[in-house]
Amino acid sequence: MNMGLLLIVCFVALSQAAKNPEPSRPDIYGLINILYLKADSNFDSHITQAELSAVFKGFDKNGDGTVTNPEFIELWIQLTSQTTALANAYFHLADLNVDNVIDSKDYPMIYNVFDLDHDGSVSAREFAKKWEDIIRETPFVVLFERSDSNADGYLSHQEFRGYFSSFDTNGDGSVNNAEFDEGWKHADFALLSDADLLFGDLDKNTDGSISGHGDMDILFSIYDSNSDNKLSLLETIKMKSLLVLIQAPGTVG
Repeated sequence: MNMGLLLIVCFVALSQAAKNPEPSRPDIYGLINILYLKADSNFDSHITQAELSAVFKGFDKNGDGTVTNPEFIELWIQLTSQTTALANAYFHLADLNVDNVIDSKDYPMIYNVFDLDHDGSVSAREFAKKWEDIIRETPFVVLFERSDSNADGYLSHQEFRGYFSSFDTNGDGSVNNAEFDEGWKHADFALLSDADLLFGDLDKNTDGSISGHGDMDILFSIYDSNSDNKLSLLETIKMKSLLVLIQAPGTVG
């Protein structure tokens, strides 16, 4: 898919989003449906690796075979009007070998990620479910970037204690439910319902707030899967598993 065609596709997606009863929020299920229809170029209800790769190749502005972070962010913002932080999150979730470009090395891995039952084919249902997963993972990437104060690609124990500190509007060192909801909304994260679901799971001591030395310490020990006393991005986004997957009416599959 070339850039012009990608622009047309996403214009249609944004037109669909304009019908959303909550217009300030992205219509993620409408976007998933549009992306699926464009990816399945021969309309056979299955997406090949070449078809899926073409979606990402559409961001290769200079046609050199690689999609850089600036290329991806620029076009993603043009297409979705989302924030730079969210565009950056989508880029990192596609850059599976973490070399700061999306290219032919990533495409087979991306396809494998979408092929949920590993039968060698991506169905409409698999495509929809994985895109929903990606959309719901983006908040964790954005918050990771905010918390990685030394930009080394990992969160130390101390950095992770401040994972939600950008939501702490009154500066008391903890985040209550109202602050969490407002911070989630202000960041333009896709599903506001996820904020309440996540807050309930994060408040491990059930005191009505999330604190660095209480709840976040417990979470650090849970998600530090290799016990190296730091969290990678891949370890951190596993917190998305705390969210209940809700299949919206009308999604493909």
